[in-house]
Amino acid sequence: MARSEKSTGNKRRKRRFYKRKRFWLGLLLLAAIAGGIGYVALERYTRPYRERAATYDLERINELEVPSVILGRDGGEIGRFFVQNRSVVDVDKVPKHFIDALRAGEDKRFYDHDGVDYIGVARAAKSWLSAGEAVSGASTITQQLARGAYSLEAERKERNESSIERKLVEAFLAMRIEKRYRKEQILGFYLNRIYFGSGFYGIRSAALGYFGKEPDELNDLECATIVGLIKNPTGLSPLNDKDACRQARNMVVARMAKLDMLSASEAKRMAATPIELDPKPLQRGTSHVYERIADEIRALLGEEGLAVGGLEIRTSIDSRVQAAAETRLEEMLARAEAHPGYEHPRHGEVKKGDPRVKDYLQGAVLMVDHRNGAVIAHVGGRDYAEVPFDMIELGRRPLGTAFHPILYSAALESGMTPASQVDDGPMDNRAVMVGGREGILGEWGMETPTPRYEGEITLRRALECSKIAGSVRVANEVGLGKVVEQSRAFGLPVPADVELLPRLALGWESASLRQAVSAYAAFARGGEVGPRKHWYVESIRDAGGQVRFQRPVVKPDTRRAVSDATAFQIHSILHGGMHRGSAAGLAEQMEATPFYGAGRPGTTHDFSDNWFLGYNGRISCGVWIGFLESGKAIYEGAFARDLAMPVWVSAMNAAGRDFGGRGIPQPGSVIEAEVCRISGERATPYCYEMVEDPATGRLRSRPAGISEYFRKGTEKLPFCSLHSGATPVDPAEGAMDITALAVIDTSPVRPQEPVLLGDDPYHSIHIYGDDAPRGRVRSGRTNVLDSFDLEDALDGVELPKPGRLEISPE
Repeated sequence: MARSEKSTGNKRRKRRFYKRKRFWLGLLLLAAIAGGIGYVALERYTRPYRERAATYDLERINELEVPSVILGRDGGEIGRFFVQNRSVVDVDKVPKHFIDALRAGEDKRFYDHDGVDYIGVARAAKSWLSAGEAVSGASTITQQLARGAYSLEAERKERNESSIERKLVEAFLAMRIEKRYRKEQILGFYLNRIYFGSGFYGIRSAALGYFGKEPDELNDLECATIVGLIKNPTGLSPLNDKDACRQARNMVVARMAKLDMLSASEAKRMAATPIELDPKPLQRGTSHVYERIADEIRALLGEEGLAVGGLEIRTSIDSRVQAAAETRLEEMLARAEAHPGYEHPRHGEVKKGDPRVKDYLQGAVLMVDHRNGAVIAHVGGRDYAEVPFDMIELGRRPLGTAFHPILYSAALESGMTPASQVDDGPMDNRAVMVGGREGILGEWGMETPTPRYEGEITLRRALECSKIAGSVRVANEVGLGKVVEQSRAFGLPVPADVELLPRLALGWESASLRQAVSAYAAFARGGEVGPRKHWYVESIRDAGGQVRFQRPVVKPDTRRAVSDATAFQIHSILHGGMHRGSAAGLAEQMEATPFYGAGRPGTTHDFSDNWFLGYNGRISCGVWIGFLESGKAIYEGAFARDLAMPVWVSAMNAAGRDFGGRGIPQPGSVIEAEVCRISGERATPYCYEMVEDPATGRLRSRPAGISEYFRKGTEKLPFCSLHSGATPVDPAEGAMDITALAVIDTSPVRPQEPVLLGDDPYHSIHIYGDDAPRGRVRSGRTNVLDSFDLEDALDGVELPKPGRLEISPE
């Protein structure tokens, strides 16, 4: 028995330590102590993030965007806009297969967790420990909502914190959200906020933007495609990369099959199906200029920077000029639609969505500071909500007679002068074939329904009045190849394979309003076209007042189109056209007195496009009126002088206070000389022309001498042969033969009474028995220089007393 007891004691001594109760009690105690220490440490470490999460106002969780404020150059507010393309939809309008795809792709335990998926966190931690970096995310739908609703990522960058610190705030905030809102509410907040790429925010915007459908019309494949974009909205957008988008979609499909949301056969079918798009995106309903500003901010700050909201955007837009241009343009378009000859849909008669909405009359206005490219006013169309097409940005139309300054620039560069003679006579339309193949080429360039031919005229007169036949002859003399080269030098897009036909002289090729405005700036800039790049945004500040962007002052990128001499000569002619050409009366409408700039109407042969282009010393402005579909006449006889010019006048007058008063200096390469307006030769005191007195309707004579500008070396002209009767003699070849001068061909002064009172020193009038005055023809021994008015030039000239005359007897 003693031996037995000894054996039992040995067994007790041999029991393993881990089988003893005291060991496990001690181990549990140590674990509890370690856990307590760890909890205290974790609590202390996470307390700042938990406290910060408690500061966010959950009432603001569904505030989708803070509007950004657009300020004009003077600091006045010109508008506010929400840049995100979004439309809120109730979650019950979202199909179940979209929710299933979302859970499979982003948060399969959404309905089970309290805002944080601890299993997902553990999985992510394991991946991080094994791979040394995060290979899978653990953010739940609620965490993603918290991050987007309260801009946690932007806050992290401001605080210079790590991603883990941001995740902690995100997790605590997600738990608060889960306690406050139901799961369906959280889904609604999330689906209306999240960014799906290509500028589409929220499920409805994405459904329409990619597939042209409402959310409840999406099929399972389209739902999986949209959900696949969440990981990388920009990079995976099917509008940017269809292959990458398809891979992301197929990953969502595979997860749905794994969770028994799809059968294997369905998943296989969906994975093999290509992505088919039908974009019908929401329109933000702002305006053309807001879109251009948004595009520029997007280029400067990126999509995320644009989506932040609360920005203060100071632009180059002048609110007064913008408003004046918009108002006057609408008035003139309405006036055109009220014309008896207008036969097209009218604005207001067709509703949004009607196919005819794009058929009513449109217009556009662009004003640019041609010193630096700053846009002062931008009216891209008539009604953005109905027709968002931006004519300035996207449209191109034939210039018509607005092309003539470029044509005549080629002529002056080729050696012609403003005084060169041009034949203004009828031309067979078969030589040009514009508007028909037979008959006489029309003369619509004078912007009047009753044009007239004037025979031999100066190049100045031809351009001032936009003589059609005369311009074709000028182009033929210069060479159509030279005209094309000159057009390209002005930045106008002439195709490489363009046919060299006479119709080029009539503005047949198309250009954008932006290109036309830059081209005309050359006449104010000494031959250099306007800056290649136009801009809208001067500076951007965020809600905290921090400068996000400030435009640097740099020399604009320009190019020379013509010499400074040619530019000034064209400017002088365009300025003259404001008084006596196709833009006659314009000078009187300008508030700036004197107005140092110039303006030019342009009309196409079929009256489908109206232009008005012009400038002063600082800004260039262009107006276009027509249809989005080219080739439809506004109405027969729709001249730019009547429709487009008033818009240009209003815009330029509105800009006059801040952008006027700057003259256009005459360059040293140009010299001024007096020529006869009619013959283009050197003026004499006998150069007169007969004009109708607007007050009495009677003809009266006036001096025909005008000051003309010549490139140095081209001003040596013969005396006027038309009014002196002499054969032109080049002054460089010798003196004029005075005896060859003819009779003055002016009309006689008709007396009011039979008796002529006063002296008639030149014996020009004789009264005959029938009381009719008639001119007397001088003899060949008398010439026109006999009657030059020397005024008092000889008064007071003392002659020496002659000596005594002696006659020699021899």
